[in-house]
Amino acid sequence: MIRWQTFFDIAAQTCVDVLPIIAIILIFQFVVLRTPPAQAKRILRGGFHAVLGLILFRLGLDSTLLPLGTDMAQHLASATQSSAAPLISYLWLLMFAGGIGLAATLIEPTLLAIADRIQELTGGEIRAWDLRLVVACGVAMGLCIGTARIILGTPILVFIVPMIGLLLLISFFAPKNILSLALDTGPMATSVVTVPLIAAFGSSVARTLPNRDPVLDGFGLIFFALLTPVLSLLLFTTVKR
Repeated sequence: MIRWQTFFDIAAQTCVDVLPIIAIILIFQFVVLRTPPAQAKRILRGGFHAVLGLILFRLGLDSTLLPLGTDMAQHLASATQSSAAPLISYLWLLMFAGGIGLAATLIEPTLLAIADRIQELTGGEIRAWDLRLVVACGVAMGLCIGTARIILGTPILVFIVPMIGLLLLISFFAPKNILSLALDTGPMATSVVTVPLIAAFGSSVARTLPNRDPVLDGFGLIFFALLTPVLSLLLFTTVKR
């Protein structure tokens, strides 16, 4: 059961977080433009709904998804220590990493909004569902690679350098009109839903495995989730062309 104190704490923190955005809008609206906004009542009503939605979303995330993802990651990582076939246990952990990355990205609000906008701007040439699926598959691939790095204890540069080199190489052959969009897919995919889950998952796995540092080994997954959607979209458009 959610305590009211928790709700009020999250509500207060969310209101504080959105204050800079509100301040910037008000300054430019009334100091620079010197005119009241059109449809002020509609804007105020929509702003209230947006803030309330953020409060409820953060409350749900903190109360359900984060604890659940952390608990499952710890159990799967612990199973590798006691299993007679650790390779199979590692495979389950990698599958969970990929699955949670795919599912979380598909419901990422930022990606949902931008994908619909891109479909509208391109006249349906780039369909919203196709973009979301390709980006989500990229995030899933990145989490699998990042989780494998944690399991193996490999320095992150061993993966980063080849991936950046591959990105530069594919960029020369990918359609030029898709390059800017592809470079933006990483931030689209790593926002309010995916980032907390990925951070909690990575630190939990590193904390459970022996000889792993939750800070040194557990973090870095977000970078993989940021880079691999760019690669996946560039590869998809290059092959499809």
